Amino acid sequence: MPLRVLALCGFTQNAHIYSKQLGAIRKTCKEVEFVFLEPPIVVEKADMPWNQNLSEFDSTATTDENAQTPETTPRAWWLSAKDRTVYTRYDETLRYIHDFLVKNPPFDGIMGFSQGGCMAAILAALLEKPGLSPYWPSEPSLPKFKFLIAVGGFLPSPTTPSFEDYFPLPASLPTLHVVGRNDTLVTLERSQTLVDRCDNARVEIHEGGHFTPSKASWRHFFNAYISSFAEGGSQGDIGPPSSFGPSGTNTPATSGPGTPRGPTPAPPA
Repeated sequence: MPLRVLALCGFTQNAHIYSKQLGAIRKTCKEVEFVFLEPPIVVEKADMPWNQNLSEFDSTATTDENAQTPETTPRAWWLSAKDRTVYTRYDETLRYIHDFLVKNPPFDGIMGFSQGGCMAAILAALLEKPGLSPYWPSEPSLPKFKFLIAVGGFLPSPTTPSFEDYFPLPASLPTLHVVGRNDTLVTLERSQTLVDRCDNARVEIHEGGHFTPSKASWRHFFNAYISSFAEGGSQGDIGPPSSFGPSGTNTPATSGPGTPRGPTPAPPA
């Protein structure tokens, strides 16, 4: 049976866009089934008055309703003003995802980009501590994730709702944080907020900006990392992306596997 990974896109992306962006990674991960969940909230122009340049979010969607198709409609897991103090329609999303997980179990792990990485961390917390939210009932019991991958992720920090009781994520849950050294939207410092609240955190840095790295070394790294959570696997204990050649061959690297706890400089990959 292939490992099943729930995949959550970023703000103003959608399941179609994220699936295309992970196309090369999906082809490399031959024994992994990625399930791309469509966010329930459609993003309107009025929802982002501070910025209409969706490309900054690595999105090919459009807020022009006359030009929208299902593949180009921008979506989100929640909406917020620029100060990020309040997440609106978040309760709607929780009900939607809980219903989906009840009907489509189980998932071995979860992978999210940007806002999707933050949402992935929230879901991991809810599975670890069911009943944290009135919109996420403790029954029926849902299986926990074996791992979490957050690419350009960050810690949820609104005053409404409050996430104080959700974190830290426990040491029993390996978390991989992929961070762009030149990411100006979700900076190293902002990603660090989530890293610091995961007790089993590993950080890998790529040299680009706000996107999921997909060059050969990274594709094979993702494949090896996810595959390691199959029964009897190493549970994430693999070398860094720089140790994987174009064919997927794992070669010795001067650095150890991963960077625990924080994004200190890693070798270019």
